[in-house]
Amino acid sequence: MRTKQFFYLCGIVTLACSSALSASAQYVVEEQVTVAELVPGKVHYYADSNLDNWYLSLGAGTQTFLSEHSGSDARFTLAMNLAVGKWITPYVGMRMSAMAGSLHFNWNENNEGSMKYGAFYLDFLWNMTNSVFGYSERRVLSIIPFVGLGGAYGWHHTGNNDKTWALPITGGIKFNFNLAHYVDFFIEGRVQAVGDQFNHVIAGSQVEMAVSAIAGLSFKFRQGRFKPYDPYVDQLAIAELNRRTNQLRAELDACRSRTPEKQPCPPCPEVTETIVVEQDACSGTMTASVSFAINSATVSQREMVNIYNVAQWLKDNPTCKVTITGYADRNTGSADYNMKLSQRRAEAVAQILRNQYGIAADRIIIVGEGSSQQPYPNDNDWNRIVIFTGGER
Repeated sequence: MRTKQFFYLCGIVTLACSSALSASAQYVVEEQVTVAELVPGKVHYYADSNLDNWYLSLGAGTQTFLSEHSGSDARFTLAMNLAVGKWITPYVGMRMSAMAGSLHFNWNENNEGSMKYGAFYLDFLWNMTNSVFGYSERRVLSIIPFVGLGGAYGWHHTGNNDKTWALPITGGIKFNFNLAHYVDFFIEGRVQAVGDQFNHVIAGSQVEMAVSAIAGLSFKFRQGRFKPYDPYVDQLAIAELNRRTNQLRAELDACRSRTPEKQPCPPCPEVTETIVVEQDACSGTMTASVSFAINSATVSQREMVNIYNVAQWLKDNPTCKVTITGYADRNTGSADYNMKLSQRRAEAVAQILRNQYGIAADRIIIVGEGSSQQPYPNDNDWNRIVIFTGGER
């Protein structure tokens, strides 16, 4: 009997605890609200065409074996180099490189030899300077480490006419100096590891090291540069378009709900009443921009859509004026030249508004700021720009 009462008591306690937990759970649940906020993102870079950022390098220098020479008597010989490469991004590139020449060696006083060889490499390049300090097309010096694989063919060995093959592993560092928009000067050091049998002399380590130092010129095809792109700017433009769309919808709903006013009584025949209707003040605001290439005042086809949007805004707001302010980047050209360049950019945009879209000249205000003002101090390339501002009477 006591056992049965004990089980009854446990059941009552369990039921009471469950009810208490259920009641407390009703007050613990809270609604969480997540607020999405746009934040500036990382700037990306792109090229207009797959043919951009290719280059051809021609160079010459010296080379020698690190091993198989007696003491410090290294035998330096002429090395010639040809390379074709492409920068995939401002930070990473690839190239196909060929090197040829003659290698001399003397592993002791009584044994000297030589051979001729040609080698082909596939190199992977990393622009360390751009990765650390950020991309700049005007940078004078870039430090570029590289690694690669290749194939080497040797012939004309001393005392032996057999041919030899090797699969070298190579690496080195390149110092690139920007001379002009299409020409660079470079100094490059390369180390390659090949099998000991490559020169038909098997002595010491199973791996031989050959080093070379090359200097020459690189000729860049087409533009040879990258353009910045920030997705955050597009997000801001979309957000502004959504805001304007919602504003127009609200104005349309307000117009539909408006009660028509009663018509006034006709005036007496002998009384003439003149009603003057004033135009509404310019109530809209507008901001837009047009980007330009370096040292150019020509509007590209891609930027024409921004001028079209400004023209439509002026037609929709006939009492408004627009101010066109031209800028130039501070790192290119003198202050006087940049002032004239910014004025030519602003005038080029104003001419399109007048000639193609029929906007009256007295509604357009042209201002040239040159490079004294930089609207985008964190990215010099963005300052090659014309900015529209509207909303003045």
